[in-house]
Amino acid sequence: MKVLVTAGATREPLDAVRFFSNVSTGRTGTALAVALARLGHEVTLLRSEGTEPPADRTLPATTFSSAADLQNRLQRQLAAGRYGAVIMTAAVADYRPESPVPGKLDSAAPELTLRLVRNAKILPQLRGFSPAPLCVIGFKLTAGATTAARQAAVAAQFAAGGVDAVVHNDLAEIRAATAHPFHFFTAASRPPRELSGAAALAGAIDAHLRGVSA
Repeated sequence: MKVLVTAGATREPLDAVRFFSNVSTGRTGTALAVALARLGHEVTLLRSEGTEPPADRTLPATTFSSAADLQNRLQRQLAAGRYGAVIMTAAVADYRPESPVPGKLDSAAPELTLRLVRNAKILPQLRGFSPAPLCVIGFKLTAGATTAARQAAVAAQFAAGGVDAVVHNDLAEIRAATAHPFHFFTAASRPPRELSGAAALAGAIDAHLRGVSA
């Protein structure tokens, strides 16, 4: 299957040299892209400017910056209907500065007031970008959330529409583990598959994609 994988954090410009971002390193998305290619899929990686490129330089890859830039690149990639799936591991900022400052802000100012505005949610739009059927796998990160809060976050992503499966992580759980834990949901009402490490997650996604295309 032809698969598009996104990885890393968006960068929302404040001025010409500063931006807002988040803690995503992009390593999971890059590892998934490499692993899925080894499993026989034709993979393209869209990685953020702050994400290290894959060691396998033969893997088709390009970079994105802001949420708007990522959305535009996804639209262009999906418009021809060549992809069968999108793995959306990118950590997209919910907000951006309303008016980035041309040039550089004066760093001598004693304080700075910023107005932030919402970014459009990309995940629910992905199927609309493609004229062909598209399997969409979303990712949801929580931070020190209770079991009920985690389940609610996953259910909300399914309820928003546009996803076939959701991979959940919790930041506290990641930091406490020796291998990155993942919870792979194919429905909000079903128990997830409990997985450890990107290779195991890639195997589960591979099986899911092959089931969808069968």
